[in-house]
Amino acid sequence: MFDLETNQLFSVGAKGMISLDPLLQGDVLLLRKSMVKFEGTNKTDIEICEGAWKPLPLLLNRQFIKILEDMGTKASFFLDLQTKEVERLRMITASPYNASTFLRRQNVGDTVHLPWFINKLTALDIDFREDGFMRNILEMSLLHELRQLKHKTRIPVPEGRHLHGIMDEFGILAEDQIFCTFTEDGKSKAVVGRDLIISKAPCLHPGDVQVVNAIHPPKGSPLWELRNCVVFSQKGGRDLPSKLSGGDLDGDRYYIIWDEAAKPDMTYTPADYARKDPINIERPVESSDMTDFFIKFMETDQLGRIAVMHRVLADQMMDGTLNPDCITLAEMHSTAVDFSKTGIPVSNIYLKILPLS
Repeated sequence: MFDLETNQLFSVGAKGMISLDPLLQGDVLLLRKSMVKFEGTNKTDIEICEGAWKPLPLLLNRQFIKILEDMGTKASFFLDLQTKEVERLRMITASPYNASTFLRRQNVGDTVHLPWFINKLTALDIDFREDGFMRNILEMSLLHELRQLKHKTRIPVPEGRHLHGIMDEFGILAEDQIFCTFTEDGKSKAVVGRDLIISKAPCLHPGDVQVVNAIHPPKGSPLWELRNCVVFSQKGGRDLPSKLSGGDLDGDRYYIIWDEAAKPDMTYTPADYARKDPINIERPVESSDMTDFFIKFMETDQLGRIAVMHRVLADQMMDGTLNPDCITLAEMHSTAVDFSKTGIPVSNIYLKILPLS
């Protein structure tokens, strides 16, 4: 790594999100100081954990649906999407093309080229459904999707995507503006509109869902070179990702919905929890510290319990996620999410006295 301030070359280990900068010449990778985790390594490898090769579909969940409901999104929006999804799943078995397309999108049988094989059999005038094994593969895949829809309310939103978030390095976007771009059928598309819904999982606080304006950058802007991401503005008193369930730009993905039928009547102030500093043991970490923490984590982790209790209360109370107990649980959930980083567990006392009807 070459330090532009000191004009010195040194080796580092870094971690973070990298994005394309078309203004750079040659094979260059720029790192922020916050991305550098340690110095002294001689390795020149780049390990990519995840990439924005293609846009991910947006699937609603029970937490997201409840907050949208409390914000005034009409129930017809969810019911219509659910009805369309059930009908779509029914049509999967209507033709080999529908079946192969479905299996390809679900990544079922890709390694053995099963979708291609189904199309090949069709070209030979052979119905794959006459084979019991292949018919069972399709039926089990459909059953899995129906179970996800019924038990977890994972409803697809065609006019929405689930994309990585990055920062506008060029300062083009104004406060609360975003640039959303994704590829579809080999073509690049960009979303534009006002009051688009944006959020991040997990979302329990009513302020974890916000509305933003998506714009098209000026012609020739370097932002047009980006693909499959949501670009956030660097301007304003508080960055938008931090308002969305404490998100950041270090690999987090964000929900973005531009369906007109989903527009809420109101939005709520995002949560602003006090930052908790990690516990400092004031000495080098030893193997026993790691094993002790692992045991402590397994004994005191309350993340799942808090999420379930929040969902039950939000459904029972007239004010939904705005109920004071739900607000408290949302803050506790945020603490529990960071437990593995900070070492600070959630107090179990509140969970014991919280009344459930």
